[in-house]
Amino acid sequence: MPALEPDQPVTIHCPHCGGENFLSDACARWNVETQEWELSNVFDDKTCDDCGIEVSAVERPVQEGA
Repeated sequence: MPALEPDQPVTIHCPHCGGENFLSDACARWNVETQEWELSNVFDDKTCDDCGIEVSAVERPVQEGA
């Protein structure tokens, strides 16, 4: 597969079931000034929300006009 362009949009897919619904472990910090949670880190662990398996997501380029 050719390398993706740096700014090319992608979709992510489960290599097990092909699903596109993922959960990712992340960390958020409270910002007292904005009074909102701010995402500070996204970890490597991903879980497919369709089949429930922890996987490494497969990235595919978004096809224009699809």
